Amino acid sequence: MHRRIIKKLLFFIFHLSLFIVVACTGGEKSANKPASRGLPFEMVVIAPEQAYEGELSDTIDAVLRASTPVLPQHEPMFRLNIVWADANLTPFRTFRLRFIAKINPRAAKASIGVARDAVARPQLEVKAEAPSAHELALLIGRERVRIQDLFTDFELDNMAAGLRRRHNVATRKAFRKLTGHTICVPPALKSSKQAPGFLWTGTNLNDRDQNFVCYSYPWDGRPLTPEQYVGKRDSALRANIPGSRPDQWMTTARVEEETPLIVSRARTINKMYVHEVHGLWEMRNGALGGAFVALERIDSAKRRVVVTEGFIYSPHSPKRTILREMEAALRTFE
Repeated sequence: MHRRIIKKLLFFIFHLSLFIVVACTGGEKSANKPASRGLPFEMVVIAPEQAYEGELSDTIDAVLRASTPVLPQHEPMFRLNIVWADANLTPFRTFRLRFIAKINPRAAKASIGVARDAVARPQLEVKAEAPSAHELALLIGRERVRIQDLFTDFELDNMAAGLRRRHNVATRKAFRKLTGHTICVPPALKSSKQAPGFLWTGTNLNDRDQNFVCYSYPWDGRPLTPEQYVGKRDSALRANIPGSRPDQWMTTARVEEETPLIVSRARTINKMYVHEVHGLWEMRNGALGGAFVALERIDSAKRRVVVTEGFIYSPHSPKRTILREMEAALRTFE
């Protein structure tokens, strides 16, 4: 009797162990994809060689090589590697960003498809398909903002994931003390300044300089507007980031001192409503200037707007990637 029970127990344990091994192996198989490759904001574009001229190539260039907003000079949003669809595509399967432009005469209509981590990890593939080159160009042009946002958000989210793993701990603690929330900025931002309701931290470099600032202002219950943002920004930075002379302070750059050089929009990022602003800053009555990006978030519990901003100073070097890194830092807000 006891032997029979022991045999049954051993039989059960053996099959349970086998189930666990199979389940774990299957899980590893699905997750066992090669690491994707590519520089930040580098993309492979797979397109039909015969049709890649005129309208189609011009549209793809206009969408994917558009200027990064808002920089003082042109730097394309993405670095493109053009590959013909009938070439050997094996070396390009693991690119992190893949855009496929496909002409399919049998397609019922033009469409956009999105796939994540199909071959490598992390990876984003966007496929635009249409019955003709003309319809394909129209589709890509019509979906311009969506395509740009898909790739940009994917890269920023990957950067943000890296910053969550490795960031400046002192800034995270100071930010939490100031706002009750957390944020992860690059480790190199070691210099800092704190004032009532204000935090600055930066690299203090003469080139490729990155900076983070945070402040808040009362929320009146109305939607956030660019005009309100610029007024609050200029007031906070004038008080907290002065120049070397009394008549110098940081401000938002303007056209003929009237129209602020910014672009803004309302968005949902990480399931949270934000007011996103890209713009240019300058030192009033000084020679310094550069680009900035800011996210405004409503803290309804405390009836306030929390502003997080990254700005850069890089007169001699490319600016896109270091500004995007600061933008990724703003997305680590929790």
